[in-house]
Amino acid sequence: MISNSTIEVFVNDLQLGMYISDLDRPWLETPYPIQGILIQSQHDIDELQRYCKHVYVDIDRSEPFAVQQHLSSTSHDSRSISDQDKPATVVSHESNASSHATSTVSDRSKQLTSHETKSLDSLLQRVNTYSDICTAAQEIPAATKAYNIVSTLFTDISTNLECNTRINMRVAHEVVDTLRESVIRNPDAALLLAQLKTTGKELYDNAIKTSIHLLAFGRHLGLPHKELTILGLGGLLMDIGKQRLPKEIQSKRNMSLTADERKLMKQHIAYGEEIITQLSDAPEEVVKIVLQHHERENGNGYPSGLYANQLHPYARMAAIIDCYEELIWGESQIPGIKPFQALKELKDNAQNGLNYTLVEQFSQCIGMFPVGSLVELNSGEIAIILTHNRTQRFLPQIMIICDAQKKPYDLPVTLDLRIAGNNPGGVEYVIVSDLPQGAYGIDPKKYYL
Repeated sequence: MISNSTIEVFVNDLQLGMYISDLDRPWLETPYPIQGILIQSQHDIDELQRYCKHVYVDIDRSEPFAVQQHLSSTSHDSRSISDQDKPATVVSHESNASSHATSTVSDRSKQLTSHETKSLDSLLQRVNTYSDICTAAQEIPAATKAYNIVSTLFTDISTNLECNTRINMRVAHEVVDTLRESVIRNPDAALLLAQLKTTGKELYDNAIKTSIHLLAFGRHLGLPHKELTILGLGGLLMDIGKQRLPKEIQSKRNMSLTADERKLMKQHIAYGEEIITQLSDAPEEVVKIVLQHHERENGNGYPSGLYANQLHPYARMAAIIDCYEELIWGESQIPGIKPFQALKELKDNAQNGLNYTLVEQFSQCIGMFPVGSLVELNSGEIAIILTHNRTQRFLPQIMIICDAQKKPYDLPVTLDLRIAGNNPGGVEYVIVSDLPQGAYGIDPKKYYL
């Protein structure tokens, strides 16, 4: 990750103990399964030289002696890199906010104080390092229970909105805490359910999916439990204002909205603010997520046209997840794109919309083959990613659901690619491509157990 405490170092000048937070090329163009490398041997340096000329060393996460030795031995100053030096990235479907901000949204989103707004640097100072304490398979029952409880909560919230009665935030906190604990034990179980389980109502599914993604993202960043709950609540309530929109556009993707529908869709921020501030006592950080998840780093978002340093870090995280889900989940006439392509588009094709450092971290969080996504094997068979192997992200556990002719198997086969052995063709199983949701007419939700 690139920050003010990062220095650019030629690979042949690396020292043992240095922590590599970024490369001179996208991580996904290298074979490294985990983004972020601690140099522990000469072999690590030799391997890096095969792919990079220079890298970025995080001073704060490196051994002090390693950085001091490098600085004292170099005859030229290493250039300090800031977030603004590297192109910020994201897909932004938003037009200039100055002409589209809704008059019903208050100035709350601009009222930032040092207490309310954490700096991005402090967010990225990892407080905890979470390890899986059970397998995804072991966590599935508890994750399913948590998912169902959250679904019931969202139903209750919707009923409250119809009656214009207050949301019980104490109950909401307790419910999200249950989901949080499941994600802490093993995030893959909840991430799998987010892709394969459905409530039958798309708004509910999207809210739960966003909540789980934000919880997993926060876990990846090492945030403390209390902050994870804030993120989970924010994800759940982020688009609550859509419930006051006409039903025919509530679940439409931005790319399929007409110009008039897009103007109407933007009203969901104002509705969301009204709901959160009048019908609940939600934490201020949750309000920020609701208000700012469509703002953009370059000021081209809505409703207030805020810039990077005016945005709450949690809202910046939510914006990334919102864009990612917009890209991968298509509609009947507009298919989604592959997860890898979505991540690449977030990084390469956007014009200063999202925070680059957070996009990189989100990419690392979900991996090249996200849990619940479809992939094609070298045998031609189709599989669902069930869970990641943390140290070998290219060798996940999978469920093979279709044969080489893309015909569903009567009994899907579950494999761990680390120990799977050879495929029917006599060669070792390898994932050759990720696939968009709905590829070959496959609905992964049919395989939820």
